[in-house]
Order: sequence, then C-alpha cells, then structure tokens
Amino acid sequence: MLLQTNVNSNQIALFIIIPAILWLILILVALYHISRNSGMNFTVKVLWFIIIIMAPFLGSIVYLIWGKNRKF
Repeated sequence: MLLQTNVNSNQIALFIIIPAILWLILILVALYHISRNSGMNFTVKVLWFIIIIMAPFLGSIVYLIWGKNRKF
C-alpha cells in the first residue's frame, strides 16, 4: 500500500526558498570576505571571485574552509 502525504505549496516553497537563501548568504559571505581581505593581492582576489562565480556552492565552501586564512 502506498503512503500518501498531503503536501501543500507553502511547504514546497519553504523547502526550496530556505536552502536558496542560505546558499545565497554563503556565497555573499565568501565574496564579502574576499573583497575585505587585505592580505590577498588583486590577482588572487580575482581568481577566487572567478572560482566562486563558476562553482558557487563548492567554491565558497572551499574558500571559507581553506583559503580564508591563507596568505597568498
């Protein structure tokens, strides 16, 4: 017997909107930190921006975990 659940459009919207907002915040935090990091030269900043634009989720996580505290 198949289980049926009643899912309305508000629940689906919340399931999509909340992760999308969190994803956007993650990207914006990484880009903000790159722009304010005085320890990085301009070329490295541009490379990180390109990485985050090309692969937003993975790029921002990699930057925040690995690249944030590195001196280039």
